[in-house]
Amino acid sequence: MAHGKGTAHHKLHGFVGWGLIIGLIPAIWSAVSAIGGGSAGFAAWLSNPVGGLGFLAFFTAAIWYCKLEMDEVIMDYFSGGLRSFGLLKNKVVAFILWAAVVYAVVKLAFLG
Repeated sequence: MAHGKGTAHHKLHGFVGWGLIIGLIPAIWSAVSAIGGGSAGFAAWLSNPVGGLGFLAFFTAAIWYCKLEMDEVIMDYFSGGLRSFGLLKNKVVAFILWAAVVYAVVKLAFLG
């Protein structure tokens, strides 16, 4: 039995949502611990490969979840060429935002 695109989108949305929920507690705990040292403590946390990769994993799930949510809004309210343009624009904006954060974290955590 073939599954439609909506089924795959729904399963992916649920999977990413659970990843976000599971990662929320450690992400908040780590960030609050790092903020205790002020901006220097937060920068030191992101400069540490473990902290940087943990933040990056959580941020990736958050961006992906937001992108999937906006995809649903676009698919519900637009059709035709406007729908295609909206989905493409949503994908590009999410990627640019993600790439900027990846660059910053990799630069801090691995390139000094």
